[in-house]
Amino acid sequence: MGIIFRPLFVLSAFTFLCIYCDDGRIFHQIRYKNCKSQFEVVHVGVLDCVGKDRCDFVRGKEYQIQIGFKPDRRVEQLKTAVWSHLGDAHGALTKFHMENENACIDSNITCPLEPGRTYWYRQSVFILREFPEVDVQVNWLLTSPEVAPRKDQKFPLQREVCVKFLGKVIGEEH
Repeated sequence: MGIIFRPLFVLSAFTFLCIYCDDGRIFHQIRYKNCKSQFEVVHVGVLDCVGKDRCDFVRGKEYQIQIGFKPDRRVEQLKTAVWSHLGDAHGALTKFHMENENACIDSNITCPLEPGRTYWYRQSVFILREFPEVDVQVNWLLTSPEVAPRKDQKFPLQREVCVKFLGKVIGEEH
C-alpha cells in the first residue's frame, strides 16, 4: 500500500498537505503538539477527519492515525502507548487499550528503523459504542521498549515520538 503526496491547496502562507491512501481516502493533517519527542515529527493525520483543530470520533466507527517521523538513530523496536485526558487537559487520565502495542508490526513500518529516513506509522483505532460523548486530549507515544518508566511516573522518560491532539467522541452515525 503506497503513499502518495499531493498538495491539496494553498491558502495565505500555509500549504495544506493531504496524504492519500491507495483507496482514495485522505489522512487530513491535524493540529498537534510535540511532547518532547526524541525524533523529528513531520506529520500527524487522521483518516477521514474533516476538522483541523480537532477530530470528531464517531462511536462505532474505526479511524486510522498516521504519524510521520524521522529517527535520529537506529531503532530495533518501538512500542505504542496511547493515553487520553477526558474532558480537558486536567481531566481524568486513562490509558487506551491497544490490541497491538508493537509499533513495528501491522503499522506500515518495519523495524529496525534507520536514522534520517522518514517513516509513516499508521494505527487503527475503533471507537467503542460504550465510550462517553466527551472532549479528549489524545497523547500518542512511540517508545523504545528497552526504556521503562520509573515507578513514580506513568509515561516513559524517553519518548521517541510523542504527540498530543484534540478530539471529541460523539454519538453514532445514523
